[in-house]
Amino acid sequence: MTIFYNHAFLPAEQVNIAHNDRGLTLGDGVFDTMLAQDGKPVWAREHFARLSYNASVLGIAFTLDFEPAVQELLERNDAGQGRYAVRTTITRGAGGRGLMPPDTVKPTIIMSCTPAPQKTNRAEMIIAQTVRRNEHSPLSQIKSLNYGDNLLALLEAQEKSTEDSILLNSAGNVCCTTTGNIFICENRKIVTPPLDDGILAGITRQKIIERYDVTEESFIPERLFEANAVFMTNSIQGIRPIKRIDHTYFPPDNGIIPENFYAA
Repeated sequence: MTIFYNHAFLPAEQVNIAHNDRGLTLGDGVFDTMLAQDGKPVWAREHFARLSYNASVLGIAFTLDFEPAVQELLERNDAGQGRYAVRTTITRGAGGRGLMPPDTVKPTIIMSCTPAPQKTNRAEMIIAQTVRRNEHSPLSQIKSLNYGDNLLALLEAQEKSTEDSILLNSAGNVCCTTTGNIFICENRKIVTPPLDDGILAGITRQKIIERYDVTEESFIPERLFEANAVFMTNSIQGIRPIKRIDHTYFPPDNGIIPENFYAA
């Protein structure tokens, strides 16, 4: 496997992260995951714009010729056919002990691509009880390296023999799954939580809002159970219907979820 590391292409085994890289020691960084379909990045401009914005929230400045780097990475990994997940990680770089960043620091940039099979089954989920999303934190709206809450919620789902968890925020409103945005369908009306409720500004989420009549509003878990259908979205899976949440099951064909709309 070839990795793009600090503006060079290296074999994976030659990529060495500094022991004091702040992404490793403090989670001081951001990341992005983008789909590449048959050698072509999907919505690369939008992904890079979000990555740059997310880094700016943490005050991390970096330079990266994103699309050419992605294209060459795919070519070097013979990723010309099929689906691949391209992950880009930006950390503040190496620093000394303590929380405050040093006066001068060089960001670390890592980009990799790995196969991304399409999940075709409908997802089974729970509502997480172990953790809640903090809608008051700026980190709730960016893909930072601080993914501990998501991991705890995912482990809870695994313990309960389901695939994923739906997270609520501190106000008790529905936010997202551990890896994507969530939508409910109510009598032909499509609803998704607003960004202010502490959710990530997903690229696929935004594309759906642009193409379809979607209402952004807060809602409580009871509306999940009463909905005609529920689906999740992210850049790798596109739209994925949800089969079950806790003990509530949803019909396989509701005619509401937009057809033929995938991240690719």
